[in-house]
Amino acid sequence: MNTKKYENYHASDLKASIIDVASKLLISDGIEAITMRAIASKLGVSRGAPYRHFVDKHDLLCSVAQHSFELLNASMLNFSQIGTPPKDEFHELTKKYIDFCLSYPAFYHLMFSNEELLKNQTTELSTSANKSFHKLETLLEKLQQEGMTKNEDLNLQANYVWSSLHGYCCLLLAQETKKAEKLAKNQDFFLEKIWCSLSTSC
Repeated sequence: MNTKKYENYHASDLKASIIDVASKLLISDGIEAITMRAIASKLGVSRGAPYRHFVDKHDLLCSVAQHSFELLNASMLNFSQIGTPPKDEFHELTKKYIDFCLSYPAFYHLMFSNEELLKNQTTELSTSANKSFHKLETLLEKLQQEGMTKNEDLNLQANYVWSSLHGYCCLLLAQETKKAEKLAKNQDFFLEKIWCSLSTSC
């Protein structure tokens, strides 16, 4: 082992480097390629070094999923500008969700389709996973207050929008390339249908 390289990782952030390598392995080779041994080898550290930061592979995958949710959150939470009409904000937020799915399909699968992670999340992962949903609830509350959408249970309404987006994204990822591209090009039609199901004016 290169002791100098190992010390350099300690000086910077070995934990962040492990998450970065695991994320790249997920994208390039799939979840099966993520092992503590493979990551240690790529980083040039001892086989036991990753275990100083992660209990096991599940713990590491929770951190990768948390990082993925933070990417989604950064996209969905940071686009708003002062004065943006609420309807435009709604369409932009929902488009950001779909854009993330198409840009990071491996992350998306890990975040929403991995049964082990869904059943046994870390507190940090659960917190990150809820941020975008809470943003959606807040926006829907504003739309209701302004009389633009139906006065319904906010949590149920948010779950309807979220599940519609998730179903659409899962369909996109399950289709062959040409069908997925055609479906993605018509996402405005799909999003307008969601909007009209909520709107008081459609």
